[in-house]
Amino acid sequence: MGIVIRQSTKSVFLTYMGICIGVINTLWLLPYALTEEHLGLYRAIISAAVLFSTFASLGAANIPTRFFFYFKDLKNRHNGILFFICLLGLTGFLILTFFFIQFRFLFVSAFIKNAPLILNYYFPLILFALILLFINIFEAYNIIQQNPVIPTFLREVLTRAFLSVCLILYLFFKFNYYSFILFLIGAYAIILLILIFYTDNQHYLFIKPDLRIFKSPLLKEIFVFTGFASMANISAIIITNIDSLMLSAYSGFRNTGIYTISFFIAAFIAVPKKALSQVLIPLVSEANKNLDKNKLNELYKKSSITQLIIGGLLFLLIWVNIENVFKLIPHGSVYSQGKWVVFIIGLGYLFDMTTGINQEIVGTSKYYKIDLMFYPFLGVIAIGANMFFIPKYGITGAAIATAFSIFLLNTIRFCFLYIVFKIQPFSFNTVKALSIFIFVIIITYYVPEIHNHFLYDIILKSFVLTTVFIFLVIFLKPSEDINLTFYKLISRIKIYYNTDK
Repeated sequence: MGIVIRQSTKSVFLTYMGICIGVINTLWLLPYALTEEHLGLYRAIISAAVLFSTFASLGAANIPTRFFFYFKDLKNRHNGILFFICLLGLTGFLILTFFFIQFRFLFVSAFIKNAPLILNYYFPLILFALILLFINIFEAYNIIQQNPVIPTFLREVLTRAFLSVCLILYLFFKFNYYSFILFLIGAYAIILLILIFYTDNQHYLFIKPDLRIFKSPLLKEIFVFTGFASMANISAIIITNIDSLMLSAYSGFRNTGIYTISFFIAAFIAVPKKALSQVLIPLVSEANKNLDKNKLNELYKKSSITQLIIGGLLFLLIWVNIENVFKLIPHGSVYSQGKWVVFIIGLGYLFDMTTGINQEIVGTSKYYKIDLMFYPFLGVIAIGANMFFIPKYGITGAAIATAFSIFLLNTIRFCFLYIVFKIQPFSFNTVKALSIFIFVIIITYYVPEIHNHFLYDIILKSFVLTTVFIFLVIFLKPSEDINLTFYKLISRIKIYYNTDK
């Protein structure tokens, strides 16, 4: 796991750089530049494009994770695997686009009553989905070759930076909202081009027609895999995106705008998981290929405790300061209606992180079909939960439905890995970490509030919480990797300080 920490250093740094830009976008630029209704429309467009691209991909972006090592051969252009997944993705896109246009009335009927504005973006949605589809393909292709840094930079930093630019241009040049969305889609197109040029620069942009993969004995298994993966991806995206779309359809874009800000605040908790998972995927895939259960168990446990500690710290920092966080936001009194959305979604993501890399382990194993079969069932539950909770509790109901789906999915994966692989992510270190959380909450409760200015209150509470938290983590040592990284950082600071002298 130490090598994972070293490999992921750049990715984590870029991830947190992206968080900083995301904080500015989420807590200031978006609510300042856009009305609640336009902000909700922005979220609905993103969710719809993600859903469309996921339906269209036919599981193409999942193929490298599962099968790349069987075709890996640089001299033979990796036996045409990139051409194959691009062809598969494009085929799926053309098929879905045909049906999307033919059955446009279904899209119209879903939003015409409470959210008719989205109907103006019907065709830009299709273009946006195509761009997202190929971004996902080229990200997966680069990551599996243990080159996660540039994809991480593009996804976590540049996409957020481009959003900032689009919002600033929208503010200063006063062009219409439709043009803002087109600029945003153009920004994603630039990101796709950068990914393609980077792949070419690394000398593995093998997109010329290559039919060797069609002669592979694995072809049948690949198509079976893509079928299951498509169902899983669609269901997973439904679980994580259907809330904003259904909230828009049920109660309009204003509530979706409030929900969006609160959801984004909570989503910061899960960002470190993405950076760690990207580095772990090749290691987990190789361990599964070699049937190395000891390695899987080690990665499973250490990823769980590391993610629990990092995610827990972020959750505590957000929740302890939640009232002040909304004061940072333009029109914060309006958006503070989503306070409990932050809490509920935050707990859902924290549970997801605590259960470790269960998705990566099952998804790259020979049992991937069983895991993928759960997704359609969970997708239906997610839709049903949103249909039940949103009319009753509004934005809080949407949060309950999403958190419940996340909890159920991870619980099923946990039980599966425990029964089949005989591995589970928890240990006495988990108890240590939870004890640290409880103690820190108690200490923070007794920190006096500073009423003169909410920023001073944020600084004081965050400083006390972080200092006590880090001290206890280093002292009680629930995570060897975090301690190792901490002491290496201290050593580097000392070396730098002595050299500077």
